[in-house]
Amino acid sequence: MLSYRKLAMRVLGRPLHTRGIDSPRPASQRAAAFILTAAMLTTLAAPAFAETWYIENGDITISAGESGNNVTQNNNTTYGDTNTIITNQNKNTASSNTVTIETNDKNDKVEVTLKDVNIDTSSRNNAAVSVTGEGDTNIKLDGDNALKSDIYRSGIYGSGSGSLTISGGENDSLTAQGGSGANGIYSSGSLTISGGTVTANGGSGGGGDGGDGIWSSGGVTISGGSTVTANGGNGGSLVGGDGIRSGGGLTVSDGTVTAKGGNGDSKDGYGGDGIRSGGVVTISGNTVNAAGGYGGKVGGYGICSFDRVAISGGTVEAAGGNGSTGGGSGIYSSVIDLSGSLELTAKAGSPTGKALLQNGRELDLDTIKDKLGPGAKVTATDANGETKQVSIPRPVEPEESSSSSDGGSATPSAPTSPLPGLTVTDKDGQRISYTSTQSGNTLTVCVGRFTASFRISLAALRQLRAEGIDTITFQTILCSTTLSLDELLAMGGEDAEAVLTHRFTDSSLTVG
Repeated sequence: MLSYRKLAMRVLGRPLHTRGIDSPRPASQRAAAFILTAAMLTTLAAPAFAETWYIENGDITISAGESGNNVTQNNNTTYGDTNTIITNQNKNTASSNTVTIETNDKNDKVEVTLKDVNIDTSSRNNAAVSVTGEGDTNIKLDGDNALKSDIYRSGIYGSGSGSLTISGGENDSLTAQGGSGANGIYSSGSLTISGGTVTANGGSGGGGDGGDGIWSSGGVTISGGSTVTANGGNGGSLVGGDGIRSGGGLTVSDGTVTAKGGNGDSKDGYGGDGIRSGGVVTISGNTVNAAGGYGGKVGGYGICSFDRVAISGGTVEAAGGNGSTGGGSGIYSSVIDLSGSLELTAKAGSPTGKALLQNGRELDLDTIKDKLGPGAKVTATDANGETKQVSIPRPVEPEESSSSSDGGSATPSAPTSPLPGLTVTDKDGQRISYTSTQSGNTLTVCVGRFTASFRISLAALRQLRAEGIDTITFQTILCSTTLSLDELLAMGGEDAEAVLTHRFTDSSLTVG
C-alpha cells in the first residue's frame, strides 16, 4: 500500500520514482489506496481562478456554482470560474456561436464580462445572448461589443424573472441588434443599465410590427452616467416599435438617453413611442430625448405612461410623431408632474397632437408655476406650431458693495466673526457678514445670500455644546438646514472642520 507521502505526491501531480511503486498489489490494497486517494482529493481546496473563453470555439453556457461560475463549452464543464471573460480571437470577424447564462435558483448570481465580443447569429434560430432562470445576472462590458440576432430573436433575450444589469465604464460599449420584428434587448425581469454606452436597435417588422429597442416587463433603470440609445424598428404592415418599452416603470437618474419610436406602415400604420411605460416614468437628471415615430395613420408619443410622468430635473425633449389623420403627443399620461429646476421642451405631432396631454386634456402651464424651481423652463408647442412657455428666472445674487475714500471700489471687508471659530463665506470664498440668534437650545445663523458656506471647527462646536447648544441652523434666502451638534462632533476629530454650503435650494455638508 502506498505510504502517505508517496500518495500525496501522486495527488499533487508530482512524478514518483520510488522503486516498486507500479508492481502488482493485492486487490484489497488497490481498493484501499483508491479510497484514500478519493478522500484526499475531496479535502483539497479548489483554487480560485479566472479564465478567458473564446466564442469561436463553440457555444458557451454559464451557470451559478458554489465557488464561482460553471462554464460549459464543447460539452466540457469547468467549475469555479471566479471571473468569466468571453471574447473573440478576432473581434473584426463575427462568430455565430451563442452565450447562454443560467440562473435557475432565485438566489443564483452570475457575473460575466463581454470583452470586445462580436456575435452574429443571423444564420441561426437563436439570440446572441440568452439569460434564463430566477436569479440575477450582471453583464459587464469591456471594450466594444456587438450582438446581432436572427429573425424574431433579440440581441439579448432575458426570459427569466431575475434582474439583468448591464454595466461598464465610459470607454465601454454594447450594440445589440434584434432580428426582424425582434427587440435589441429584452428582459422579462427588471433591467438596469449602470454605465457605458449602450445602443439597442429593434429590427424592422418585415410583414409585421417593428421590434422595440429595449423591452422590459419588470421595469428599466438608467443610472451611473450611462449613454443609452434605443431605436424602435419600423413596422412592415402596421406598428413601429418603441424606443424603450417598460411594463414596470422607467427611472432615469443619471445619464443621457435617446429613445426613438419606429415608423408605422406608410398607409395605415401607427408610429412607435419614444418611451412607453405601464408604470411611472421618473426623470430626475441629465438629458432625455424621446421622439415618437411617423405613422401612416397616427404618429407615436414622445413619452407615454399609463400611470404617471414625473420630471424634476435635467433637460428633457419629448416630441410626438406626425401622422396623416392624427399626431402623437409630446407627453401622454393621466398625471404629468413637473417640478424642480427642469428644462422641458414638449412638441405635439401634426395634426391634432398635444404637447402635454394630461388625463385627456392639454396641461395648463399656469397651474405648474408654483412647483417649478429657480432656472426651470417649460416650453409647449402645439400641432400648429404655436408655442407657450413658463419659466422661473434663476436669481442673480446681490453684489456686496463697498467704497474707498477716493471713490473707487474696494474688496468687501472681512468682518470679525461674532462667534469664535465660525465664518461665513460667499460663492467666491470671501468672508461676509451674518447674524446669529439663540432660541432655547438652538443657535441660528442667517445670511442674505442665495449661495453661501458656513464654516466652523469641531472644537468651536464642542464649546457651544458645553454652553447648552444642541442644534445649529444655517439660513440663506432659499434654504434652511438644521444640524445636530452631537452628530457633527461624532463625525470628526479635534482638528476637523464642518462646512455646510447652500446653493439656492440645495445644501451639502462635509466634515474633515
